[in-house]
Amino acid sequence: MKQRKYDVIINEAAKNLYWMNGIESYLEHTQHEQLDEYIKIKRAIMYGNPWAIRDLVHNEIRRGDVKLTKEFLNLLFNQHTGYSEINHRKVLQYVAHSIDNEYIRKIASWSIRWSQRALLNDHFSRGQMESKLWMVDELKRVFPNKKIGTIAHYGGWYATVAQHLFENFDIKNYWNLEQDLQCIQISDDFNYEHKNNQWQFKAIGVDVKDIHWRSRRGGSDVDGGSEYFVCKATNVEGKLIEIDVWPDLIINTSCEHMDNSWHQAIPDGKMICLQTNDYFSNEQHTNCCEDLEAAVEKYPMSHVIYKGEIKTENYKRFMIIGVK
Repeated sequence: MKQRKYDVIINEAAKNLYWMNGIESYLEHTQHEQLDEYIKIKRAIMYGNPWAIRDLVHNEIRRGDVKLTKEFLNLLFNQHTGYSEINHRKVLQYVAHSIDNEYIRKIASWSIRWSQRALLNDHFSRGQMESKLWMVDELKRVFPNKKIGTIAHYGGWYATVAQHLFENFDIKNYWNLEQDLQCIQISDDFNYEHKNNQWQFKAIGVDVKDIHWRSRRGGSDVDGGSEYFVCKATNVEGKLIEIDVWPDLIINTSCEHMDNSWHQAIPDGKMICLQTNDYFSNEQHTNCCEDLEAAVEKYPMSHVIYKGEIKTENYKRFMIIGVK
């Protein structure tokens, strides 16, 4: 297929905005009424499409001059002017200015503090966005009454998917268990409303291989399938406190990054939602699966509620929801 003139990024400064593809997938998935407007923004900033620029400039004229108008115009014309001061924060600010969506506004606000440290292109890639939204859709079928209870998210990264889960389910607590300590404050800040609600959301620094399940509490046995584990987190007073985690659902969307010990340690009767992939060429992936059936064999369940796969740009993503 012949490449169209305005499908090429000319300005080097705009070549680091691939998270825009993931936001596009999100707006497509939610059937947002301003999807076409967002696509114009992407075409203008990334490819310098003149018709998209024309329409967006008309929008700014109708809105009137504001403090950031000059900056917004610099972004829109960057492919033609060579404007080099493009970054994630500025583009997200313009997107949030133009698209009426709370999730995008949250990303834009969060990026003011974290765009230099958070890996936006990886985290909001098209494949990552599609995989997380797919998970939310299937969990809605598994939990039709919308009540999940407590979630333990193994290796939840920045846990931006928590916002979609809170929007769709009744969640008592959401614990993001991350060994990368840089992710703790980043994910807490993204989910600050629920974090500030008596730790309805909280990121905890722990390697999931170090989780030790308990079947007794206060000298008494707990019911099978109701086992819990203890983690430690620092409270607002700077004190390290113990948290009893009683998960009703364990999520692991990072299976390809870890060995199988996390799954082997989980007591029978626990509900698990996991995702892995066949992206062997990614050097960070140490435990991929060739296909869906290989994933089912690698992570055995006593009862599989759902299994499926989706094709992303670079890999196939596999998901299994079931009871261990």
